[in-house]
Amino acid sequence: MNEESYSNVPANFPRSSHRGAVAGAHDKLLMKTYNGQLYPAGETPPEVFERWDACEHLATQLANKSTESKAGKRAHMSETEILGQYLPRIVATIRWASEEEARWIIRRVASILDWPVPVEAQEEKSY
Repeated sequence: MNEESYSNVPANFPRSSHRGAVAGAHDKLLMKTYNGQLYPAGETPPEVFERWDACEHLATQLANKSTESKAGKRAHMSETEILGQYLPRIVATIRWASEEEARWIIRRVASILDWPVPVEAQEEKSY
């Protein structure tokens, strides 16, 4: 992976929140070294790029499937209903994607198709 590849990862792509346990009485922060820099575990540029790339591929596939569904057996459903029904399926069946990544995938599909984002997939606001 080169730096240009990592620069393709959008800023709104969720970063992992790996937690780990290390024995001892003091608090620990799990870090990894990549190209001489420290990163939280699971957040080195290659790790983030790999997760984003997999999510982007799934979003592209779901965009195609959603378009087919809207033209076919789900023609009676709204665009948000079509996208909304995929979210729990992603969370339940795709073990490598976190819930936040699943919501990002649905937002990405909505962006690809220019469809509204279902409420349950909208970004959480931090105040």
